[in-house]
Amino acid sequence: MPRVSNALIAGFVVLLAAQGASAQQRGGDPKARAVKNPVPATAASVTAGRGVYGKNCRQCHGLQAKGDGVLAPKDPSPADLTDDKWDHGGSDGELFAVIWNGAPAQASEMKGMKGTLTEKNVWEIVHYLRSIGPAAVAASKATAK
Repeated sequence: MPRVSNALIAGFVVLLAAQGASAQQRGGDPKARAVKNPVPATAASVTAGRGVYGKNCRQCHGLQAKGDGVLAPKDPSPADLTDDKWDHGGSDGELFAVIWNGAPAQASEMKGMKGTLTEKNVWEIVHYLRSIGPAAVAASKATAK
C-alpha cells in the first residue's frame, strides 16, 4: 500500500512540475487547482505538517503564520497564511505548487521547497495550513459566539 501511495504522490508532483511557473500566477492556476491532495486529512497528517512547518516555514511566516517571523523580509513581507487572501489560489493543488515551486520573484522572496522537502511533507503542510487558515479561523470565531 505505501508503494501505491508514494506512486500517486510522485505522479501529482510530476504533473505540478510539468506546469512549472504557471502554477505560481496570481489568482491561481486551473491545472494546479484540479490536483487533489493524495495524503488523507487526518490528525496525524496535520500534526506532521505542523512539525514540518515549524522547521521550514515559521522563520518567515511566523509561529502563528501571520507573516511576521524573525527572518521575515519587509518588502515584500511573507503572506499571512491565516487570512482569506490567497494571491496564488487557495486549492490544495495551488498551495502545493507555491510551496513546491516558490512564489513569483516580483511578489515574494519565497523560494520553492522542491529538493528540501518531500512531496508528502508539502501535502502535510497543506493540511496544517487548512487547520489554521481562513475556514478554520471563521469556524473558531463562530463557535466562540
